[in-house]
Amino acid sequence: MAQLFSLGHIERFDFMSRPSQGTVEGLIAELGGIAPPGSQNFELWVPQDLTLKGKPFRHDFAMAVVLNKILGMGFTVDGFTEAEGGRVYRYKVMT
Repeated sequence: MAQLFSLGHIERFDFMSRPSQGTVEGLIAELGGIAPPGSQNFELWVPQDLTLKGKPFRHDFAMAVVLNKILGMGFTVDGFTEAEGGRVYRYKVMT
């Protein structure tokens, strides 16, 4: 699962072993438990190949859908890192 970050505690997962395929629905569902109240930032693994409702979905459109949810949670983009099979996106609390 994606990594949670909070002040004073950082725990990392090996994003390199993450799948290169996923669903937009799965990313949205993952966001539901990724940043508990009080979280200051988090990371989200996004596979390079995504589907929506079982059909291939463009990565840029998928990220717009995911970002809409993230902005609604009170977070904003803090960069990303390319990795084999996808990207690790970083988000931080809006200030």
